[in-house]
Amino acid sequence: MSKFGVFILNIAVALYLFANGILGISKQNLFGQRGGEFGKMVQTIFGRGDLTDTLTIVLSVCAIAAAVFLLLALFNVQIKITDLILFVFVIIWAVFIIIVDVIHPFQNKVEFLPYLVQLASHLMVLGALLTAAKRD
Repeated sequence: MSKFGVFILNIAVALYLFANGILGISKQNLFGQRGGEFGKMVQTIFGRGDLTDTLTIVLSVCAIAAAVFLLLALFNVQIKITDLILFVFVIIWAVFIIIVDVIHPFQNKVEFLPYLVQLASHLMVLGALLTAAKRD
């Protein structure tokens, strides 16, 4: 049963990363944030502007790539760099959590329960990436 749970979690995380990547590239609004989760992260650091848009697109492309590599790892498709790319994205995601879930709440007033929902989803993504990037 645990293998099925890992399978479902990895599919969900791949969909989450893919959707946020598309939102970032298309610069669509998600809950008042332009560019999805990655737009929120970059805007927390740099505010709005051309640099923010460029970094949002770069992170969004990375997220789409991570989603693809996560699915490849899930289905045991052997590509030599899959673990390395997933490990790099684990680092990017950890930085993302620090910026969005630690720094951003200190800059703005946040409501507790929505904050917990956001933090939990970000930690689930991190956990799934860590399990997919494990070295055998």
